[in-house]
Amino acid sequence: MTMLAAAVVFGALASRSVDTAFAAPCATPGTNGPGGTLTGVVNTYYPGNANAAAGATSITVGASTGAATPIAAGDLLLVIQIQDASITTANTGAYGDGVAGDPASGALNLNNAGKYEYVRATGAVAAGAVPIAGAGGGGLLNAYTDAAYGAQGQRRFQVVRVPQYSSATLGAGLTASAWNGRTGGILAIDATGTLSLGGATVDVTGLGFRGGGGRLLQGAGGSGLLNTDYRSLATLDANGQKGEGIAGTPRHVRNAVAAPIDTGVEGYVNGSSARGAPGNAGGGGSDGRPAAASPGGNDENSGGGGGANGGTGGVGGNTWNSNLARGGFGGAAYPGSASQLALGGGGGAGSRNNSAGAASTGGNGGGMVLIRAGVDAGTG
Repeated sequence: MTMLAAAVVFGALASRSVDTAFAAPCATPGTNGPGGTLTGVVNTYYPGNANAAAGATSITVGASTGAATPIAAGDLLLVIQIQDASITTANTGAYGDGVAGDPASGALNLNNAGKYEYVRATGAVAAGAVPIAGAGGGGLLNAYTDAAYGAQGQRRFQVVRVPQYSSATLGAGLTASAWNGRTGGILAIDATGTLSLGGATVDVTGLGFRGGGGRLLQGAGGSGLLNTDYRSLATLDANGQKGEGIAGTPRHVRNAVAAPIDTGVEGYVNGSSARGAPGNAGGGGSDGRPAAASPGGNDENSGGGGGANGGTGGVGGNTWNSNLARGGFGGAAYPGSASQLALGGGGGAGSRNNSAGAASTGGNGGGMVLIRAGVDAGTG
């Protein structure tokens, strides 16, 4: 099958779309020459460091991550809004999408979350900005937002340098950098000629949005907490953390090598714990006894909800001894299209009171693969 900007999005469930509308800005086709067998991380990622308006011909960016190759004139760039969705934060079944009744999940408005386009770099990054030209030689087609947590969850976009090979072969080691809250999670390549699939499986499992961080909570959860709560503050000693997704990042997120990362901010308005599922992220488990007197609090643990992408995430397991249905709701399916794609949502954490380390942490969502090729050959 010949692919034109074929985008394969791997998340909790996968979706696939084929895009021709965004193939116009080809920058300097094949400028990187034969790629040989591709392995490792080939993309260089730059966080957007300020809002970029539609029509803009320059994008303010921060320090790069991923591959060491910097942006140069003629390079093909992918600009994509990773987070931007808005949610309802009511402590009811309307949490998320604003629709009364369970499941409490989803978004009130996607806004620009997932919108993307290809542009051409007209020069290197200088003074913290990269000059670009969009389709037809103009500026950006979309507006992009960079904003920290405040009136809604954080809103982030990134600029990704896309290698332009004359030909290449997929290797099993080809991958992306993991999403870190500002950059990563995307593997994007361009081949003017033949892309040989090489019998390889390209795997970006777990490189998307991060799961909620599992925490040991043993005190009385807090005055007024109920086991039916859909959201609660991360500063209280009860309930699991929600996952990360298109609507924001919770205070505590999964860390692959150590204890959960504390971002230092609540992350979701009115609380980043408990079973409501924001956007495509899973909800955290609401404990069966969140406000029991210390040291017995948070001891009727429930499971976190699954993250989502092409399909809805699963609901977290019931509470331990009481068997109440208080597990986190699964994230809502993301309505992807040829012009709007998302990373897989992170899973919510379960509530826990007597286990060590990062137990009950939610799983990471999948990364995103975008391949543009003149012709593909072989299987993979």
